[in-house]
Amino acid sequence: MNPRTNYKKYLTAVSCLICILLFNLPAKALTPKKIFIEITRTAEVTRPVIYLGEIANITAPDFFKEELTRIDLGKSPRAGRMKQLSGERITAAINAMGLNEHDINIQVPKRVFIKRAGQEIDPSYVEKALRQFLAKFLPKGQFKLNAFRVRGIEPYPQGDLSLVFDPRYRPSGNDRLSVHAEVWVDGVKQDRLTVTGRLSQIKPAVVAATRLKRGQTITPADVTLQDMDVFGRHKDLITSVDQVIGMMVTRNIDKGECITQREFKQAPAIEKGAVIKLTAKKDRLSIITLGICKEDGYPGQTVTVQNLTSGKLVRGLVTSDGTVKVVF
Repeated sequence: MNPRTNYKKYLTAVSCLICILLFNLPAKALTPKKIFIEITRTAEVTRPVIYLGEIANITAPDFFKEELTRIDLGKSPRAGRMKQLSGERITAAINAMGLNEHDINIQVPKRVFIKRAGQEIDPSYVEKALRQFLAKFLPKGQFKLNAFRVRGIEPYPQGDLSLVFDPRYRPSGNDRLSVHAEVWVDGVKQDRLTVTGRLSQIKPAVVAATRLKRGQTITPADVTLQDMDVFGRHKDLITSVDQVIGMMVTRNIDKGECITQREFKQAPAIEKGAVIKLTAKKDRLSIITLGICKEDGYPGQTVTVQNLTSGKLVRGLVTSDGTVKVVF
């Protein structure tokens, strides 16, 4: 037999044997055992729990890599804050998986510094949310927010952030504002802020154009309209000059001072001590004379009048023109 032919047959037989052996080896024999874990000295995490996968580069078969990534290393620090983990603690957590039979290489610093990623709240965001909240109680355009201030803002965990203002709050009668707002991230309460400020409403109001004295009857020259902060004074507010013309002031009012309804009363048609026309009519008899009014008289009300002719006191009804009709 040709030696060259025998050599070819020998090579063919060896190749077939190798293929048979490779296809019949257990699957485990083909699985690499090398696991390499490199822990970074500094890392930033986003979740409430620190997982190994967030602070390490892991090289391992897919099955083991998935499990190693989920190793729990404890709670994360507060958003924006930092904490330290010892290399021994991290190594112990890895070894607890029982991978001793594998070729595992762990490179870890003596101390690892971990920071929790966070997000900030801009005060302008809080102010905008507050205005929307206040609009539930105060119609749009009827208030201004001044001296706005928010206390307690800190970094918060990443996620969907929202503010919830105290639903029990109601605007007070004065201009001072103080309300609490809860900070929520992804449906979890994180913090509570305190928001303060002053509320104002600027609109035309009646003010004294000159100093007004108690008992003075108002004329058009005594009052004027001026833009004023009238927040919380809606019930007493006077917005028309016509509302006070002919009224009597009940106290002294300085020039420029805002005027309210409780500071006026109707001026009498007849003042006490005034000489007035006194009329009496019975059947076809009509008498007109003069008398002295003994008290302030208002239209439609009765007053006591002294007849200047007889000196007698009579009761009469005051008319709008200042005449008193004797009541029999």
